[in-house]
Amino acid sequence: MSNVSISNVINISVSAAGAGAGEYNTSNLAIFSHEPYEASFGNDGYKIYRESSQVATDFGTDSETYKMALQVFSQSKNILANNGYLVILTINSEIQTVTFDAVPDAGDFKLTYNATNTAVIAYDATAAEVQAALRAIEGLEGVGVTGDFNTGFVIEFKGVEGDISNITMTDNNLTASAVAVVETISETLAGETLDAAITRTKSLVHYFGVLVTYLLGSTELSDTAAVVQASPMMAFFGSNDSADIEPDGDFDLIRQASQDHVRCLYYGNADISKVLGMTAAYASRGLSTNFDGDNTTQTMHLKDLAGVTADSTIDETALAKAQAAGADVYANIQGVPKVYTSGANDFFDNVYNLLWYVGALQVAGFNVLAQTGTKIPQTEDGMDTLKSGYRKICEKARSNKFIAAGSWTSPDRFGILADFNNNIIERGYYIYSQPVALQTAADRETRKAPLAQIAIKQAGAIHSSGVIVNVNE
Repeated sequence: MSNVSISNVINISVSAAGAGAGEYNTSNLAIFSHEPYEASFGNDGYKIYRESSQVATDFGTDSETYKMALQVFSQSKNILANNGYLVILTINSEIQTVTFDAVPDAGDFKLTYNATNTAVIAYDATAAEVQAALRAIEGLEGVGVTGDFNTGFVIEFKGVEGDISNITMTDNNLTASAVAVVETISETLAGETLDAAITRTKSLVHYFGVLVTYLLGSTELSDTAAVVQASPMMAFFGSNDSADIEPDGDFDLIRQASQDHVRCLYYGNADISKVLGMTAAYASRGLSTNFDGDNTTQTMHLKDLAGVTADSTIDETALAKAQAAGADVYANIQGVPKVYTSGANDFFDNVYNLLWYVGALQVAGFNVLAQTGTKIPQTEDGMDTLKSGYRKICEKARSNKFIAAGSWTSPDRFGILADFNNNIIERGYYIYSQPVALQTAADRETRKAPLAQIAIKQAGAIHSSGVIVNVNE
């Protein structure tokens, strides 16, 4: 018997929502490493970790990279609390090439780095022997050498930060058939600075926080701060040099430039490992906020850093200088080690929370448009749909206590003033969009939404208290 399809009567199709953008994760933390690594690290130039043991395998337990990773995962709370990860990225090392105008059959030579000579290197030395001679020099323990006298020796300065001067050849006694052999030393690849590494990698893998395995000099700090400030990320840089918290010191210059995406951390009179460890601990503790929770936003003021001892050099004078320079410290307060923050370059939580909020708004607005199966019409109803996405983020900010109800103290207001004041007092935020009817023809033709404006009242944080005690006998 023949049948007629039921679709002639009832025809059903399924419309699936379009793909949306992932949530903006502010707990993904990067360590930029200039240190040598094992083959297990891979060839991608980065690797993601959620525990420190694999970092030990890839970089060794004596490396600053591992020691920093250990501090990252030792904190309570740490980046894992918001499903963050640690990503280690490599900074390109300086590469220099030593070539010869002939292959020697007699003689020897020495190489010189930072005014220090290698042992004598023979005319028939292998790359491994040249490497061993260079590694005996302090600071070149991770250098790698490939090649030979025929093609030239390629020297990769792993473990040496930044662009360096070319090595030189000393006491060149090489000959070929009794004729002197002449060497040429050239820079094949300049050592990468941190600012260049961030620019190169920020589209390679997602990260929000930035750490590095060495202490930055003035120029590299300034250049990196400019790159970070222009990006939706934060960087954490430590120093053990008291000059950095003096007026016009390196940290004070960051404050003067209002580069608040950079957190300057001072840890005086300590070795580099301790400074880097304190910096990694601070970053992991600070970036641990899960913004989806209730009352989860936090200040770094008076927080504990697991595995970090208090800076014994922080007295009232040093604290005052750090406060003025916008640097946070880890001080003894009544014998208890605590982070003591400075708001001179804004407080950490103000910057961190606002970066989360802006990123979350961007993703929410995008997903409203991208996940709509039909379209968002250019009408007031359409704008309500778009603003509902923004409103969800504002409500999340109320829940996690980034924003709170209060009185608006700024002279800048917009929209319907009565609604503005009431919303700020009652909910801590106000969302307004220009009427669709007032939109220009040009904006309408390009399908641009009317301008949306949002006012938020930050909840702030209590860092200190004054008390007056009245006594009556």
